[in-house]
Amino acid sequence: MTTKAAAPGWVRALRILFGLIAIIAAFYVLASPGMAVYTLTLLLAFAMMMIGVSRLVRGLTHTLFSGAHRALDVIVGILGIALGFGVLTFPLMGALTLIFLLAFATMIYGFGSIVIGAIAKRLPKWVRGALVIFGVLGVIFAFVVYAEPAIGLFTLMIFLSVSLMVHGIESIVSAI
Repeated sequence: MTTKAAAPGWVRALRILFGLIAIIAAFYVLASPGMAVYTLTLLLAFAMMMIGVSRLVRGLTHTLFSGAHRALDVIVGILGIALGFGVLTFPLMGALTLIFLLAFATMIYGFGSIVIGAIAKRLPKWVRGALVIFGVLGVIFAFVVYAEPAIGLFTLMIFLSVSLMVHGIESIVSAI
C-alpha cells in the first residue's frame, strides 16, 4: 500500500489562496476587459524591456560569443527596450499587437492543421477531415480578427478568463 505525502498545511493554504485570487481575477477580466487588456499590455511592455536589457547586457559582457553574435544581442536588446517603451507610450498599439499575435498564431496553427490533415495518410479519415475543418476555421478566424480586432480582443479576454478560472480551480482542488 502506498501513501501519499501531503504538502505542509501552509503550502496547501497558499495554493487555495492563490486559486481563489485566480478565480476572482477571472471574473474581474470579464467585468473589466479594458483594465485586463491594459494590464496585459503593461506586462508585454515590461517583458520586452526586461528581455531587451538581458540581451543588451549579454551582448556587452559575454566574451564566449563571437563579435557578430554579441553585436546582434546588443541590437536586439536595444530594439526590445525601445519597443517596450513604445508599448508603454502607446498602449493601444500594444493591445493591437497582442490581438494580432493571437490571430497570427491561430492562422499558423490553422495552416499546420490543414497540411497535417492533407498529408498524414496513416491517420483515420475522420481525424484528417477534422484537422482540415478546424484548420480552415482557424485561418478564417484569423482573417476575421485582422479585419475586426474587437473580435480578437473579446476572444483574448475569454481565453484569459477561462485560463485563470481553470488554473484557480486546479490550484484549490490540488490543495484539498
